[in-house]
Amino acid sequence: PRRERRCAPQVVQSVAVAVSRSCSQFERMNKVDVAVIGGGPGGLATAAGIRRARPDARVVVLERRPEMQRMGAGLVLMPNGLKALEAVCPDALPKLQNASAGRNTTASRSVNLFTGVDKLTEQASGPDDSWKEKEERYGYLPVSAAWYKLQRTLADEVAPGVLQLGKKVTSVAHCEDGDGVVIDVDGEASIRSKLVVGADGYFSRIRSRFLQDGEPTYAGSWLWRALVPKSGDFTTITVMSAEYVFILFALDDSTACWVVSKRMAEPRVSHSDSFTSVQAEMNDKEKGSKAIAEVLGIVKDTAPQEVLDLISGTDPTTVTTHCTYIRDPFTENELWKPASGPITLVGDAAHPMRPVGQGTSMAMEDAAELACCITEFGLTEEALRKYEERRIPRCTLVAQSAQKAAVESYNNREDTGKFELSPIPHYLRVKNFSKDMSFDDWLFDISFPSLSSL
Repeated sequence: PRRERRCAPQVVQSVAVAVSRSCSQFERMNKVDVAVIGGGPGGLATAAGIRRARPDARVVVLERRPEMQRMGAGLVLMPNGLKALEAVCPDALPKLQNASAGRNTTASRSVNLFTGVDKLTEQASGPDDSWKEKEERYGYLPVSAAWYKLQRTLADEVAPGVLQLGKKVTSVAHCEDGDGVVIDVDGEASIRSKLVVGADGYFSRIRSRFLQDGEPTYAGSWLWRALVPKSGDFTTITVMSAEYVFILFALDDSTACWVVSKRMAEPRVSHSDSFTSVQAEMNDKEKGSKAIAEVLGIVKDTAPQEVLDLISGTDPTTVTTHCTYIRDPFTENELWKPASGPITLVGDAAHPMRPVGQGTSMAMEDAAELACCITEFGLTEEALRKYEERRIPRCTLVAQSAQKAAVESYNNREDTGKFELSPIPHYLRVKNFSKDMSFDDWLFDISFPSLSSL
């Protein structure tokens, strides 16, 4: 029996799906080459990449929300993600880089409640030293951004008419003649598409329908995130304890983000109180105030006063909270297995992993690789299978590394020892690949071809 879903139930409501759809009504349907289900950064980057590689392709992104909203919190794009973003949407990259340039971090404070050490490290105003090292070695300085700002930047770059808001998909079915998929949209004419890309998050309805491999697993932690104003010089703060992890980091010249992660049993959330997405909408003062009170209850006895003041003064409309869900990357075919037919997945729908800094970058890589495969193999199922063949081994190892890093963040060495990472797999985008290369070189030192010249 399927286990009860206890977090974010609204994103996993059942979707009525026919086994196949008669094609006698096709003349009245909108016809496209690629339909992307989900208008987050991964879905928008996918659409941008396909359009860049195949300007003649008819691409549509179906997003159920009626308008662009402030969602999520902060994210970081590492050099690999930036290189992928540059391939699919080159005009978006400098916009994000310019916005992130004003972070002005001048110090980092690390509070380790296991050891009692409270260490302040000063640095010249600018990027963190570890980020500078990545820029020197891999050519790209990591970029931070608010999730919704990345989404809006990508939305501004896709061609007019590609992103369609307020389009709630109610059913998806294979065409009776075996040529493509029919997508029903609430209150709209149906859409017939040659290919469908599920970019609809952790609880992907596209994955549930076509892969039928169950739901992701609660990873044991709950996250609270918020955006706060910043100005001038900035100090990054990290607090490590047995109960929680707190991180404060700058996003741009005017915004910072704090995150609290706590290991706990899966919370039981009533349908009426639940958020509609794992990247929950903001602008709910009542829910935000409740979340702030929850966080203060967790950290009040151990966090520095500076942290308590920051959390207490947070605008509750900027707070978002959600469970962390994953698919086990250490079990074969659990994280992501190939689909069949004209369907594939990108981003969290394909490889939900621990949020330790690679989720968005992997989604950008997905978008770039899928665009490359469509360029090489056309708008065909072969392109989708080749894309999955290339991406699954790489995403599996990245997810394994994220799982191990997340456990280490709680200083649980006993659990960490249980994780044996897979050997580094070959990935054709890695420069100078070697089985003996370092994980960082394998992860960051990649290159995608110019899609417009393939």
